[in-house]
Amino acid sequence: MRKLDEEATASTADIRAVIPPQKTQDSGLNLPTMLLGALCVLLAIIAIVLAAVSMNRQNVYNIGAAQGTSGGGNDGPAAGKTWLIMIGHDYGAHEYIDVEGNLAGYHHDLIREVCAAAGLNCRTVWDSYPNCWDSQAGQHGKGGQGLMNGWYDACTGWSRTRLRDGTFSFSKAFLPTHPPAFYVRRGNPGNFNVNDVSGKKIVFMDGWVDDEKCLARQSSITGSVLPADKILHVTETDAFQEKISTGEVDAGWAAGTFISQGYVDESVIQILSPTSPQTCMLDGSAMMTRKDNNFTVYWNQGFDKLVESGRFTRLCSEASQRHGRVGTVSCLNV
Repeated sequence: MRKLDEEATASTADIRAVIPPQKTQDSGLNLPTMLLGALCVLLAIIAIVLAAVSMNRQNVYNIGAAQGTSGGGNDGPAAGKTWLIMIGHDYGAHEYIDVEGNLAGYHHDLIREVCAAAGLNCRTVWDSYPNCWDSQAGQHGKGGQGLMNGWYDACTGWSRTRLRDGTFSFSKAFLPTHPPAFYVRRGNPGNFNVNDVSGKKIVFMDGWVDDEKCLARQSSITGSVLPADKILHVTETDAFQEKISTGEVDAGWAAGTFISQGYVDESVIQILSPTSPQTCMLDGSAMMTRKDNNFTVYWNQGFDKLVESGRFTRLCSEASQRHGRVGTVSCLNV
């Protein structure tokens, strides 16, 4: 009996001596398993990063050179984009509103042909010219809010100048350069002297090449640097003609093509050319874009195809038939 009691009251140490100890569970995985797991996690992270980069690249626009293809097509990134091209309605035979109220003109014909040759999906957008390039009387011109803010990809028919060249990029020219000239009332009743404009008030087209800065460069004209109170800007050719015909100004200063290209009425005002006019254009009319936009790269490819095929020359020749009632188009010899 005592022996049983002794056995019943055996100490914990005695029990542990009889029962084999249980294997202690590892607190972690062994080294090979841990390394394999870490490698799997690393590979998974790399796969996720690569997938994210691949998705992002689908939305990155390639601003490199266009990938031209034969037959006028374009399989490069330009093919999938709709290009918006600003165009106005107060540019003689180049841009006007026809009798049915539709926008028309040589520039529309040119845009259609060049974009087709380049394989571009182009759409024209009407807007006011100062939204491409703006200038205030007596101030330097600056980029218009429309083109600067990306409302469209390009503005049509803008000539490259020293000032504009510092702000925008330009395509190859599709119209020739021209000299500036004065415009006065028919018969020149005020005896305006083209060689001396001292004290004269002059009207200019807002944003156009031949502004007061252009007049100031005419070293052969006395008084060519006008004070601010002798400078008047207007945004439309009708207003340009009105200011001259009513005598509100002594003369107007603009492109020497204003009458021939249908901007103003020859029966109301006349042209007076300076003795030695200096053009303020570095090149003829072209497409004008922001410097971060590659539209001109693709446009130039289509334009070159048009020139090489002879279609550009024919297109300009046809302009006299299509738009001759509005004015003339000066063709560029290429």
